[in-house]
Amino acid sequence: MDSNTPPKKAGNQSILIQAIDDLLGLHKKAARALDAAQKRDLSDEERMAIGHYEEGLQKTLDLIAPAGMEVRNTELLLNDQYARTLYVYNWPNYIYPNWLSQMINFDAQMDISQFIYPTTNKAIMKMLRKKVAEMRSSIRILEQRGIVRDPTLEAALQDAEELRDLLARGREKLYQFGMYVTIYADDEEKLKKLQTDVESLMGGKLVLSKAAFFQMEHGWVSSLPLGIDELEINRNMNTSPIATSFPFSSSDLTDDHGILYGINRHNDSLVIFDRFDLPNANATVFATSGAGKSFTVKLEILRAMMFGTDVFVIDPENEYVDLCKTVGGTYIPLSLQSSFRINPFDLPKAVRDDSQTGETLRAAIITLHGLFKIMLGTLTPSEDGILDKAILDTYALKGIHLTTEEPGGMEPPTMHELVDVLMTTDGGENMGRTLQKYTEGSFAGLFNQQTNVEVDNQIVVFQIRDLEDQLRPIAMYIVLNFLWNRIRAELKRRFLVIDEAWNLMQYDDSARFLYGLIKRARKYYLGVTTITQDVEDFINSPYGKPIITNASLQILLKQSPTAVDNLQKLFYLTDGEKYLLLNSDVGQGLFFAGNKHVAIQIVASPQEEQIITTNPEEVLAIRKAKERQDEAKRKGEELIPKGVDASGNVDSQKAELEKQEAKDIEEKEADLRRENEKANEVTEEKQHEITEDVDTPAAEVLPEEATAETENNEEILPIDNVPSEEEVLPIDDVPTEKKEDGPQGYPDSTMSQATSDEPNPQ
Repeated sequence: MDSNTPPKKAGNQSILIQAIDDLLGLHKKAARALDAAQKRDLSDEERMAIGHYEEGLQKTLDLIAPAGMEVRNTELLLNDQYARTLYVYNWPNYIYPNWLSQMINFDAQMDISQFIYPTTNKAIMKMLRKKVAEMRSSIRILEQRGIVRDPTLEAALQDAEELRDLLARGREKLYQFGMYVTIYADDEEKLKKLQTDVESLMGGKLVLSKAAFFQMEHGWVSSLPLGIDELEINRNMNTSPIATSFPFSSSDLTDDHGILYGINRHNDSLVIFDRFDLPNANATVFATSGAGKSFTVKLEILRAMMFGTDVFVIDPENEYVDLCKTVGGTYIPLSLQSSFRINPFDLPKAVRDDSQTGETLRAAIITLHGLFKIMLGTLTPSEDGILDKAILDTYALKGIHLTTEEPGGMEPPTMHELVDVLMTTDGGENMGRTLQKYTEGSFAGLFNQQTNVEVDNQIVVFQIRDLEDQLRPIAMYIVLNFLWNRIRAELKRRFLVIDEAWNLMQYDDSARFLYGLIKRARKYYLGVTTITQDVEDFINSPYGKPIITNASLQILLKQSPTAVDNLQKLFYLTDGEKYLLLNSDVGQGLFFAGNKHVAIQIVASPQEEQIITTNPEEVLAIRKAKERQDEAKRKGEELIPKGVDASGNVDSQKAELEKQEAKDIEEKEADLRRENEKANEVTEEKQHEITEDVDTPAAEVLPEEATAETENNEEILPIDNVPSEEEVLPIDDVPTEKKEDGPQGYPDSTMSQATSDEPNPQ
């Protein structure tokens, strides 16, 4: 697009542009003179060598130019591709912003160029005054003659007066505007159809176009990024309609680096993004049940791990176990029956930003206050003070005080010791009795023992599915605090994924802790991902909206009608975007990254989908396939089709070998059939004698069952391959009826086993 080139008929350039050109010209002349002076100092042999070297340099044009071009009256033939240029010859009186978006996002290969030539307002103002006077005179004459007024003439007069006023105030300028579209196709029929589609698309906006017949070469050059207008088909246009024609309508999110999230549904471009390039790396994911929330996040985790990102996951529904086991992660199920324990009184061994003595203990006590408010409920100011002193006294029992230099290296107390302190403190008995159910009652064992959990793996998943609903918010709070201490101790690129985050939003103290963690995450190279389907609970919390606004990345998938209205207000969605969320399929929605957003389709490869799918039907099918494969391995069978590796990918070299092997088997079977024909001529008694006397492994006579199969024109197994009673043939070698394949290419039908009642001729 050439937005500053003056009209070619206008002639004179501005003084500033002329001065810049003069300076550039002097610079180029000086550079050429210096180059010539340097070459004069060279010998003839050196100059010849330099000349040959420069001729052999690879030019940019060599890389992008077509090998050949055939110019025709109606199109160009570039290599094996057809091209045709269209130009816009008529514009409507009114055109709306973003009208070009349909062209930009149209699924076809095309080049669009626009040329904008500024004009002087003085001549335009003079022309407009003349036009206004003429139209007023015409209207007056019609009135004098008693003729019915002409609405078209009155509208034109009003438009001309409005434009004149805007030009006089400097709010508008007049330009000459040209727009060309070059379309490409593989053959003439497709080119013709594409031209019809493009003309119809623009015609729907009353923007009329036609092909530049007999000027195809000029049209093609005009659409290249050279700033050369060889067609010179322009129309007068003021600033506002030109502004609506700027192609700033495609919100592509394709970065040079990052991970693939999905496909832009508007133009099929790839959505490739790195969360850590945003002001913060936090993300929120909202979707109704079954819309693909966990699928999306697991896909992001899997791909982020390839770039060295560590991941912590709090999993309330056991949805991340397959992913964790596949990549060799650490899987920690927290329940009253499991052996894994986390002590809420743990102190970090080293925290980078704790510069003053006592800060580590103070931060831990504040965190414990929030935890005990969830466990005990609302506390009076008096109870809060008693609890604070009891916590300090409990740490003191282990020799940990506010003056202790490095308390993280010492053994912390447990909740059982806090209960003992509360029971002996005036006013603390009721709190102690309430906490006893976590130390001696039905919830004992989970939160009152020393920590025995290691988180040194690249991915660590904490599963809390088997906990009671009452214990889930408590467990999530304790796990978050435990992980936060580890994160602050070492600066490293990490994700922290909190699935079903609405559990934490039920309590102000846990919501406040989560908000504080998210707000400080960027400082520790951490991206926090919160996932929820209960938008109402999340937004109604006083910390819900701040958590969302502190996330630079938001993913909105399919929504329920009750939730989409709240999201529309929160994210300022248009009615079209609201409709999109209501009618999206699984894995479809809106992807917000900073101030950009696109409609996205989450995509995964078949191998990734096997690992991360949460669809019950698919999970069951995959498990059955794995069970069949494990059973086959134990029996020595081969379930994987020939020419396919264990991951389901085609191995071309192996496939070729299998093909040759199949050919050899066919030849052997043909030889065997010829032998069978000869053997059939022998009497039954003679057949028995031959069978008993044969000493070599290659039998010459088939058993009666095999002969019967020959007569029925069915496939015959080579004698050498007849299995014993316990041996099972590979599934590819057993002649069975063709049936539809099940998941992962494994047959749905029960595997046929070829056995024989007759003894093996060998």
